[in-house]
Amino acid sequence: MIYSLKTPIMKHLVLTLILAVAFAGKSIHAQNNPDEPENFVVVIGAFASHNNAEHFIDKAKREQLSPQIELNKLRNLYYVYVMQTEDRDKALTEAKRLRDSSPFNDTWVFRGTLGDLATVSKGEDIHPVTEQTITPVEQKPVEPAVIEVVASEKPVVPVMSKADSLQARMDEIKKEVEKEAMVMKKGEMERLNHIYFYKDAAVLRPESRFEVDKLLRMLTENPKQKIRIHGHTNGNDPGKIIKRSDPNADFFSLEGTVEDSGSAKELSEQRALTIRQYLESKGIDKSRMTIKAWGGKKPLFKIDDEKAEANVRVEIEVVKQED
Repeated sequence: MIYSLKTPIMKHLVLTLILAVAFAGKSIHAQNNPDEPENFVVVIGAFASHNNAEHFIDKAKREQLSPQIELNKLRNLYYVYVMQTEDRDKALTEAKRLRDSSPFNDTWVFRGTLGDLATVSKGEDIHPVTEQTITPVEQKPVEPAVIEVVASEKPVVPVMSKADSLQARMDEIKKEVEKEAMVMKKGEMERLNHIYFYKDAAVLRPESRFEVDKLLRMLTENPKQKIRIHGHTNGNDPGKIIKRSDPNADFFSLEGTVEDSGSAKELSEQRALTIRQYLESKGIDKSRMTIKAWGGKKPLFKIDDEKAEANVRVEIEVVKQED
């Protein structure tokens, strides 16, 4: 059967097609309107459980931040964030500050809005992610989604400057380390509570210096003592491993590091090795220190527990104590 454009059926089909094309063009234009302001969210954690997000907020408040929770409906995760702004540079600067001088060194910038979602496109992270040990396992270090819906700006200005915040944290850890005695005998195992590593890295964070120096003093004062350094991770997933590229490189900085990949056991081994290399650089004989790598085989908590950060740890065992 042949239809003419003059027939009612063809007129209806043509009109429908014109309206569909016009609507699609209008929708595309609305989604890509360059005049619409962008929104940047500084996120410090993402959790499947609202209860875990609430616990994480308490930790953020102790760091003098003003955190808020919002559900990312696309990912079904509760985001804990500390800033929303249309100023991209401002968001990136704050995220870098938190990575460098706070426990939240998995902080990233989410470009878009949380809550009701509309259009989704490729995400943006502020720079390659580096490791830490004190962030719950559910936290996502890389945010691949970008939501292009505009929301009102809600900037949160930290109370302390970067330098003051870092110094306050260092002072607090130093006091904690000095309060805890490290008097060990053969067969005893002690967890080093204030050893922190960058994410995915066998590189110590600066606030770890007090704990490793306390271990150094113990070995110096007990020259016949031998130890075994136990390394643990949270989970057994393989991934990247960031290592110092030069034996003489700074033990407390990511500068001059190289990126490799390996198992969780290899990461725990490299971390224990870093502790030994630091002590050796301070005069402790290498023969007095052995290494045991566990990966995630001996967790203290389930990997999705709110306390799972404690699974990432270093433990010291005295294997020989001569009189």
